[in-house]
Parts: sequence; structure tokens; C-alpha cells
Amino acid sequence: MPLRRLLALFIASVASLAHAQNLPSVHGSVVDPTGATVPGATVRLESPTGDVVSQTTVDPAGNFTLTNLPAGTFALDVPAFSGFASHTQPLRLTAGVTTVKITLDPESINQQINVGPEQSLSTDPSANRDTVSVTGSEMKKLPVFDQDFIATLTPFLDASAGSSGPVTLIVDGVEMKSTGVSASAIQEVRINNDPYSAEFNRPGRGRIEIITKPGSPNFHGEANFIVRDATFNAKNHFSRVRPPESRRIYEGHLSGPVGHGGHTSFITSASYRQQDTAAVVNAIGPIGIGPNGPIIGPIIENVLTPNRNSQYSLRVTHDFSPSHRLSLGYNFENSTSTNAGVGGIILPEAGYNLSSREDDAIFNDRLIITPNLINQLQITFEKDEDVTQSVTNAQSIQVSGSFIGGGAQADVAKSENTIHVNEIVTWSHGRHYIRAGVQLPQFSRRAVDDRTNRLGTFKFSSLANYAGNTPYVFTAQQGPGRGLYWINEFGAFIQDQIKLTPKVQLSLGLRYDWQTFLPDNNNLGPRISVAYAPGNGKTILRTGAGVFYDRTGGDFPATVKLHDGIVLHSAQIQNPGFPLPPGFNIGNIPTNLVRFDSHVRTPYAFGYSVGVERQLHKTVTVTAAYRGQVQIKSFRSRDANAPILPPNPSLAANYLRPNLNFGQVQQIESGGRTLLNALDLSFRGQAGRWFSGQAQYTLSTFDSNTGGINAFPQNQYRPNDEWGRANQDRRQRVNLLGNINPDHWLSLGVAATLYSGLPYDETTGNDYYHTGLGNARPAGVGRNALQAGGVASLDLLYNHDFRLTKAKGDKAKILSAGVSAFNVLNRTNYTNYIGTLSSPLYGQPTAALAGRQLQFSMGFQF
Repeated sequence: MPLRRLLALFIASVASLAHAQNLPSVHGSVVDPTGATVPGATVRLESPTGDVVSQTTVDPAGNFTLTNLPAGTFALDVPAFSGFASHTQPLRLTAGVTTVKITLDPESINQQINVGPEQSLSTDPSANRDTVSVTGSEMKKLPVFDQDFIATLTPFLDASAGSSGPVTLIVDGVEMKSTGVSASAIQEVRINNDPYSAEFNRPGRGRIEIITKPGSPNFHGEANFIVRDATFNAKNHFSRVRPPESRRIYEGHLSGPVGHGGHTSFITSASYRQQDTAAVVNAIGPIGIGPNGPIIGPIIENVLTPNRNSQYSLRVTHDFSPSHRLSLGYNFENSTSTNAGVGGIILPEAGYNLSSREDDAIFNDRLIITPNLINQLQITFEKDEDVTQSVTNAQSIQVSGSFIGGGAQADVAKSENTIHVNEIVTWSHGRHYIRAGVQLPQFSRRAVDDRTNRLGTFKFSSLANYAGNTPYVFTAQQGPGRGLYWINEFGAFIQDQIKLTPKVQLSLGLRYDWQTFLPDNNNLGPRISVAYAPGNGKTILRTGAGVFYDRTGGDFPATVKLHDGIVLHSAQIQNPGFPLPPGFNIGNIPTNLVRFDSHVRTPYAFGYSVGVERQLHKTVTVTAAYRGQVQIKSFRSRDANAPILPPNPSLAANYLRPNLNFGQVQQIESGGRTLLNALDLSFRGQAGRWFSGQAQYTLSTFDSNTGGINAFPQNQYRPNDEWGRANQDRRQRVNLLGNINPDHWLSLGVAATLYSGLPYDETTGNDYYHTGLGNARPAGVGRNALQAGGVASLDLLYNHDFRLTKAKGDKAKILSAGVSAFNVLNRTNYTNYIGTLSSPLYGQPTAALAGRQLQFSMGFQF
């Protein structure tokens, strides 16, 4: 009997085991278009109702396995990951093992041509088809000036989506000042990825997201050489002779394994830029001294502006286990620039020299706690040193709309020690995909030695006043000029992507932002977006809204810290003599101040949009969307101690300031407002066999009553009268990137821009309001009433790859050569229009963008 029982138990165990082995399972691999594995990607098996049946993470070898699955029809889904687009494919499971291979497509402008047919549209928030996303390999097929990916894609940004600071640059999830790596070490660049993501403080069109290349288990590398020379360039429109310009760029990267076992890899990159450039001065000013004073005439000359830039980076990654990865990195960058600021009406002696150095130490730890729970911690230690020195040690002479000469008076040294922290947790459960985190975009201790304007600046309303030695204002400052201060910013967010049904996806987010120098602590910004796919999935309807909080921008708090009347005593004298009498001491003049208004608050913008995406063909997608944005409490400056003038200020002789103990009091207020309305139309895909790429057209109006945190109104007591076109208001914009006749030996990379002109101010040149600002406009003329000329440029690239081996993918050895032509049609695109009525240059441009330029490149990839 015991033997029978043992035999029965054995038979039951075998049957049970056989049944378990016979349950459906999925074994597969995840690779990129070159065949390289994509470890760390999430793979989900979803039911027809959108529920997650099983989920796992791709191991370091690029493989995954899902076991003990039910039979039936499912969807195998890989969410967008590390620069790759989301991927979904149907899957029918029966008993046994089903083997699949998933190839992830970069979300790029050329994916339709380079990696096969267009994938079906997705309701994922980051799969919006008006995203501009270009991989590093695809950028090689486009004309890129100086290998500057950022400058090439910046035209796709929307200035209204920015803030008081520069464009937000997100590098591997962390906000940085620069990419930190050379061009060939960049894997992908994105703009407008998930516009309402709570993870970022700016909307999609106000930030550039960069993903750098990881280390590789095999040795790979790339070296590039780029050269341009004036011999092949057209002359600048305002230049009488062609200057001896030349550029040399050496750049590359190398990646591979460290030691044995395949658990450690590295990637290092370096670049050196030697650029001997020139600026064109086009001014009207003193060209000599005659018996009755200075002789005035046109000043047109080329000024050499050489600059050098060195960059180096190293990153080592180690996998302690399939679920734990640690990366350590170091970035170094050093640059110098001579005669910066010169050009247009700024004379050579008013230039300045720049030198800067940046060191970054980067720590990145990713831990897969469970297949559904991932934690990522990124910490960057940044040290910056920046020095500015005036070319000429002399008083600055500024004549409205005619010339700026003398010394730049720009001497300053700054240092910065900053910590950036990003702690993000990702959790998926059922229909929910949740990301939450805390961020320190800046935890920064800064020091500044300000020696600016020590000899002073004279400002004249016109050349006649200059010849008559009658300036309308003189400014200067003295004092130690040494300041130590902290600039800290904090952010936190939570976002839930909910797949309500297979056709509807909802994204809900909430973000909190805080910064020093501003007293409000209630900056909560809700975000929401919805995507709906009616019918057969060829159409996606999207709508969204969100609140985005602004920042002071740049290093403006240093201005407040220094200009307190003690660290720097800054003085303003109206209608002074010229020159000042010997022994004159500005310490006897009431000091100027810079301060925040006691009621200042963080500006916030409410953005909203509604749009439709339509897949016309498996290789063509078009989108149309309306965007709106209202910013409340925008920053502006106002002289809170300005003279109170009668109704006709032009008849006033002189008026005293209300508080005689102080001069100008620059008060930073949050009382401005901006309004944007925009229509965006975009195309991406392959138009027949002749074109592949992406094009965008934007029709918009952007109005405001402030030009930014440093902008003063003409009437200090009526700042809301400044309502008009915003400084960045381009009514129409067309941007295009792509390839003509792709996948052919005669394929051409193409980039085109076509913009309507920006507005600019019309001013009298006189100081009718007695503030020393000299920004008075003619009676009845609003802000930015004049219109500059438009911009049009066409760039082309012909590049050819010579395969040195028969191997394909990441084992290939390729020698490439190319020639790019920028501004092929040699169109003159004017800039720097003069709106000063008292200037002989009124209504005229004083500078122009470069004419046609040729750029030659060679590269080796292995």
C-alpha cells in the first residue's frame, strides 16, 4: 500500500509539473534598430481591457521572460524608455513557449524611413506626434552647424513657453547648464515630449531633453573632424571685406567594457573647438578729432572674435545585479572668448573677454526593487568659475541708436558650487503607471566680485548732444562689490498615467515649486491630459491643461544682493557735465537700490491645448492643435523713486525724486501679464520617395505688458500702459528638418526656417521722464510698435558613408565624408534694428546673420 501511494503521488506530481510547463509563457529579447540590446526596459502583457496581466524588466543581456500566463489574446506593451518610442504589438498565447523579438524605434523625425513602417498611434502622454525627437545617428544626416544639436533644434521651441531664465536643458533627467558630453555621445534630443508632464517645471515647448549614450559591453567609438574656412564663405552683408575666419572642431567618443564578466562598462567623450570668428561693426560715431570737436561718420570694420572650447567626459557603469545599476561620471569644460559683445553699433574698444570653467561629478543609481517598482537617484555636484574682463579700461560712452564706445565696464568674477538632486520612484500597478519624486534643481552657494561700471557710463540722447558734450545721465558705482549668497530651488511631483480603456488614457499630475528670494510657499501646479483613440486607432484626440511656475532666471538674485547701497554704492546723475570735474566723488550722491517688492510673488502660467493627430498613411502623420497660455504676476521692474511729472513731461525742466535719500530704486514686481494664442500644424513621415522628415507651422500672437524682470516701463507710475506685442512675438514660423530622396546615394539632409519679423520699440532717445532710462516713446505710440524684417534660411547636407567591412549594425566600420551649405540662397537676414528717432540709423538694421557658409566633415565609426 505505501508503494502504491508513493507511485500515485509521483504520477500526480509529474502531471502537475507537466501542466505547469504546458502553461503559456513568453520569452523574448528587446533591441534597438542596430540590434543592440536595451536593458532596463519594462515589458507588460495587457488584457484586451487594458489590465496588466504580467510585467517584467529586460535583463542586462536584453532578454525577458513571462511565465504561468493564461491563454488568449493580449497586447505586449513596452512603454517609452530611454529615448525609444513606446511599442505595442498583439500577441496570441497558447500552451507552450512563445518567442518574440521586439525592436524599439527611436522617436525620431526619420524613423519612418530608417527603421521601417510607422507604428500605430498611441494614447501614451509621451507619444504625442508633435514631439521633435532626433537621435544622434539621424542628426548625422542633417545639416548641423558646428555639430550644435541644441542650436539646430532650438527653433522648434516656443519662447512664450519659457520663463525669465534661459531654455531649460534636461540631461539624463537632471537640469543642467550644458550637455556635458561631446556631440557624438548624445543618443537623442527631444522637444515637447509629454507637454503637461508634472516631472518638469516648464511645458514641453520650453525645455530640451537630452539622453546621452550609455556604456557598451563591446568596444565602439567615433571620431569626427569639422572644418570651415572663409575662403568658401560669402561675405557678410555689412562687411566691406571678408574677414579671415576659420573653424576647426575635433570630436569623438569611445565606449566599451571594463574588466571581464560584462558587468562594467565605460563611455568617454572629448571635443576641442578652435574658432577664429569675426564680428562686423556698423555704427555712426567718432572717426577723428577736428577743430570743433569729434568728427562723426560711419564706422564699418571687421573685428576678430576668436574663441576656444575644450570638453571632456567619462562615465563608468557597473551592474551589481540585473536589478541594481550604478553609474559614476565626470564632466569638464573650459572656454575662452575674445572681444565678446562687439558688433552692430558696439565698437571694438567696448568689447570684453570671457573665460569659464565647469566641473561636474555625477552619481546615478537605479534600483529595480520589484518588477513593478523602480527607484532612481541622480546627484550632480557642479563647480563653475566665470571671469569677465573689459578690453579697454575707460569710461563707457553710449549714444542712443548710434554707437557704444569707450570701455565695456563689465569686469566681474563669479564662482558657483551647486548640487542637483533627482529622486524618482516609478510604480506600475494594473492600469496605473505612477511616477513621483523630489528634485533640487539648484542647491547653490555663489560668490561674486563685481567691479563693473567703476569708471562710469555717460549716455547721450543723440550725436548732436554728444558733439555738444551734453549727456542726459551719468552712472557709476563703488564699494567692495563682494557678495556671498545662496540660490536654492526645490520641486516635488507625482503623476499617474491611467489607462481607463484601451482607447482612453488619462494623465493626472501635481507639482510643487519653491525658490529662495520669493516669499510665497503655495506654488502648487496641477497638470492633466487626456488622449482618446476613436475608431481604428488612426486618429488620436488630445487635450490638456496645467499650471507652470516661473523662476527669477539666471543669476538675478545677485543683483539684489549687491545693490543694497552698502556692498555697492551705485549713483545716477542726471544732466551732468562732460567730463566730470576733477575730484568728483559719487559717494556724495544718494545711492541707487535694487530690491524685491514686499508683495512679490512667483509668476505662474496657465497653459491649455486641444489637438488631433491623424495617421494618413502608415508613413505619414499630421497634427493640428490650438495652444493658449496666460501668465499671471509676470516679473517686471519699476523705479519706485521716480520723479512725479505733470501731464506733459516733455515740458518739464527738472523734478526731484520723492525720497531724496536714494536715487533710482529698481523694484522687482510681479504685476505683469502675458497672453498667448497659437495654432500649430505639423507633418512627420515620408512623402512618397522624395522626402522624409518633420515640418511645423505656427501661427500665433503673443502679447504682454512686460519685457522681463529687468524691463522698465516708460512711465514708472503707469506700468500697465505697456501692453503690446511681446518681445518674442513672431506671428508666423515654419521649421523643417528631414531628408530629400532618402536612402539613396544622392540623398540630401535639409533644414529650413522661415519666420516673420520680431517687433521692436520706437523711442525718442530723450529722457522726458527724468528717470535716467532714456526709454520715452513718442506720444500715442505703444510698446513694440515697429516691425523688423523676417528670416529665411535653407541649409543642405550631402553625406556619404563608406563601409570598410561587411559587418552590419554596431559591428560595422564606417568612414563618412560630408559637405554642408548653410544659408544656401545667401539671403540677407537683418538683425538689430534701431528704433531711436534721434539716430540717423532709425528704422535700419545694423547687423545681419551670416551669409552662405560651407562646412566640411569627416568621421570614422567603429
